Amino acid sequence: MRAMGETGRRDAALLGSDLILGSRLRAALARAGIALHQAPGSEGLPASPLVFVDLNSDVDARIEAISRITAGSPERIVVGFCDHDADGIRRRAMAAGATRVVANRHLAEAAARLAGDRA
Repeated sequence: MRAMGETGRRDAALLGSDLILGSRLRAALARAGIALHQAPGSEGLPASPLVFVDLNSDVDARIEAISRITAGSPERIVVGFCDHDADGIRRRAMAAGATRVVANRHLAEAAARLAGDRA
């Protein structure tokens, strides 16, 4: 199965504004030929089949966004990422519908694995 977005290209979306984590994610996905579209809020988020959500800030709004994303498109893969010791955030994101939640330090690895699975 290919991660095809509205443009017909393989793509993914990032709900978040952290430049460092965003660039790491972009680089990991680019190696697999997947374009990353970043939006600081859910209003500008494209309808990509693979969505990453930064849970390091704006936690309540982003967990609410996970609920909306998965309610409207349950087939979308939603991956949250946060600090390794943020168990409460991880549980809330999973309860909201996230497919998985990874530690920040494992984001690039998880993205590469998902990109390979979706190729």
